[in-house]
Amino acid sequence: MYYELLKQWCDELIKLQVTEIKRKEIYGGIMCPSCARIHGRCGDAIYPLMYMADRTGDSKYLESAKLLFNWSENMTRPDGSYINDTNSEWKGITVFSTIQLGEALYYHGHLLDEDTRKTWTKRFQTGIDFLYHFIDKTSANINYPITCAASMAIAGRLLNESRYLEKAKELAHRALEFIADDGLIFGEGRPHGYITQKGCRPVDLGYNVEESLPGLVTYGIITNDEVVLSAAEKAMEAHMEFMLPDGAWDNSWGTRSNKWTYWGSRTSDGCQIGYGLLAKRNPIFEEVVYRNTKLLQACTHDGLLYGGPMYVSAGEPPCVHHTFCHAKAIAILLEHNIEPKGGRKLPRELAQGIKFFPSIHVALLAKGKWRATVSDYDFEYVQEGNATGGAITMLWHEAVGPMIAGTMTRYYLVEPNNMQIPQYTENICLTPRIEYEKDGIYYRSINDKNAVVSYTDGEAINVDVSGNLVDGKQNGNIKFRANYLLSTEEVQIKVQTGTDDAVYYLPIISKNTDPIKFINEKHAKIITDSAVIDIQSNLPLCINGDKPNRIFNPVGGFEAIPFYVTMEKNKDAVFSIRVEK
Repeated sequence: MYYELLKQWCDELIKLQVTEIKRKEIYGGIMCPSCARIHGRCGDAIYPLMYMADRTGDSKYLESAKLLFNWSENMTRPDGSYINDTNSEWKGITVFSTIQLGEALYYHGHLLDEDTRKTWTKRFQTGIDFLYHFIDKTSANINYPITCAASMAIAGRLLNESRYLEKAKELAHRALEFIADDGLIFGEGRPHGYITQKGCRPVDLGYNVEESLPGLVTYGIITNDEVVLSAAEKAMEAHMEFMLPDGAWDNSWGTRSNKWTYWGSRTSDGCQIGYGLLAKRNPIFEEVVYRNTKLLQACTHDGLLYGGPMYVSAGEPPCVHHTFCHAKAIAILLEHNIEPKGGRKLPRELAQGIKFFPSIHVALLAKGKWRATVSDYDFEYVQEGNATGGAITMLWHEAVGPMIAGTMTRYYLVEPNNMQIPQYTENICLTPRIEYEKDGIYYRSINDKNAVVSYTDGEAINVDVSGNLVDGKQNGNIKFRANYLLSTEEVQIKVQTGTDDAVYYLPIISKNTDPIKFINEKHAKIITDSAVIDIQSNLPLCINGDKPNRIFNPVGGFEAIPFYVTMEKNKDAVFSIRVEK
């Protein structure tokens, strides 16, 4: 499975490579079918292409890698650095360029003639030398110094220079200081060590499992550093709690969840590197790799990895960034002969009850076949970038998969080069929420960083939330209350607020091909491929638009039915969600 997936991806990347236009700025780059441009990081595909060249003996892969190397000259600067894109001067990205080039040279450099190998090695070393001095000067997120430890270790191994290994050790051991008591890596936000009023840290699951932890493990394996490997293993066990049974990473709450997609993070490399390389130490990690890669496979169409499960049904094109980044991770699996093996149970499959993470104020709930995530995380990376306020950011059921997913409250391009522009962006937030508009300003329950949440577990899990409807700047004083009840039979949501004309939005994830059947104005059923979702309310259920339609959000990568009800002051709006086989 791993090999076939990588071959699909590499074959399609070659098809997208520009060869008919000989201009230096274009020739050899990979054209993105979504963004209609050549992404500056597409040179990262050099390494997986070199792996395929060695594995198959087919010259097309080697020739493609050479063209990419030549094109990547457009992204280099005289100081040895790479830039992220032609319209970006961010040089920290040199870390990832040097990692992939170093891996290509170490494992497959024998495919190159002597002059070509010397040219590639020279560029690699100039990049490493730039990083050696740059990394201590930057205040970039924690994934950069951690992955720089990996790049230095790769350089020490390839170039046989001890100073790189010494630098790698310094960076890796410093990174261990950024593992919180609950096992999560913090520092995906600035300042790295910031602690909020609630005691929260800047944490992003996607970047942690797809970049930082793989970086620590790569360093640890190359240098045989048991201290780092042991710490990484424990951290990976903690992060593993957030993997859903279908292999998805539940980053619906993270600091950088604007780039979250159901299988991971849009422009990072993949969890396969870290969890795969440590699978011999902890066999459950092999299951993590298998489940996530199966999900990547399910989201691959016509040779490219799409940004989520419902991009195709929504008619959204794939950004090629996902494919060339994650191809590196699959190549590492194959490099180390890690075979696809499933059969073990993941922690979130076995879980029942409540698991609370103090460093992020996020609770994972499990009752029967239901899995839910509730967040009152009060660290804000960008304004309205991730839902808080005691929001349900994930609701998952064994029979249908995800039914609710948290997204950016207001979709905008936090990273213009690394986020897709969907067909429409108005009111595409998928997070369930109370919303009130006055004088063009929106006040929402999911904006409130000061909301108070309490949990009790018994025959059912009970969640009580109290807070204020506030705008993106935390202004507003209209009270709201919410209660969630998770039993084996259903999920019940009850909300109330102190104003008329508020609206409660309850977007339910569903492809546009799933029929909607209204039993009456307060009762609807969604017929999915695997089960029927039954939704009832004490108020008339409405859908935005003239007919039952869908909204789509690139975050998560889901279509959803935009259900809503109009609330009355100080009166409960009550919903029941059931699943029928």
